[in-house]
Amino acid sequence: MDQIPTPDLLNLLLAQRASIDLQFQFWLTITFAVIVAGFVAGERLGKGLRLLAAVLYVLATVHLGVRWMYDGAVGERWVALLVSRGVDIGIPWTAAYLRMAVMLLGTVSALIFLLRDFRRR
Repeated sequence: MDQIPTPDLLNLLLAQRASIDLQFQFWLTITFAVIVAGFVAGERLGKGLRLLAAVLYVLATVHLGVRWMYDGAVGERWVALLVSRGVDIGIPWTAAYLRMAVMLLGTVSALIFLLRDFRRR
């Protein structure tokens, strides 16, 4: 890691942040897709398919969440290295916390919407 020049390490960190943003956009897309699919299919979407959609959605969400945590940990090490080299760069913690809050609230809401009639059927 010490062999990577500072400008390249800074570009790598910024590319990683852009990747996290793209992953968040993907999560938003699958969340709205689950909501729209549940709404449009309505009663035609049986118990088994609703459960399958919910499980697949949860697995995709967990996968993205784990990737965000890993990317965040790696990015934090890169920021520490950049700071040790005299580069003043911070971690946008507010944005990270808000993104996780949106993800948790959105995931729970999408699952409630998808499975709200699950027990009645």
